[in-house]
Amino acid sequence: LGNSPDPIVLMDQYSTDGVRVGMLLTSPAGNDLPFDEELCLQGRNFTNKVWNALKLINLWEVTEERSNDKAALQAIAWFEERLKQSVHELEKSFEQYRISEALMSLYKLVWDDFCSWYLEAIKPEYGKPVSREVLNATIAFFERLCVLMHPFMPFISEEIWQLLRERKEGET
Repeated sequence: LGNSPDPIVLMDQYSTDGVRVGMLLTSPAGNDLPFDEELCLQGRNFTNKVWNALKLINLWEVTEERSNDKAALQAIAWFEERLKQSVHELEKSFEQYRISEALMSLYKLVWDDFCSWYLEAIKPEYGKPVSREVLNATIAFFERLCVLMHPFMPFISEEIWQLLRERKEGET
């Protein structure tokens, strides 16, 4: 009828996951949504943020020495608790079929808590390595986030999950 945008054009411009996230973030179940291309841009920016977090982690040099960085160890403990709390919120939203709320909760967890706070707290000083212990905890967190993101962003979450560590054939 010509009264809606062509999704293929949007996916070419903003990525499939970007369009999915943009639409789901602002469309509570059962409500109509006046289309705004800015929603797709927001979704694409989120996928870029997640991808850049992977690039940052992959840049770090690693040392086998145990971490004596108290801030990094506290950040690990803090994020573990924050992740548990968010999983509880996500489960509650899913039980109530509030998909948009679930995605918004996950969006804030990934963007604000993981990327903006956690990664900054554990990031080693310029030119210094990160301990294997801190890196392993970070990869484990990122893997758990990928599992949580997968219903909303299946393509980028799978790609990142495969790149975080060596995987066996068929391990998806």
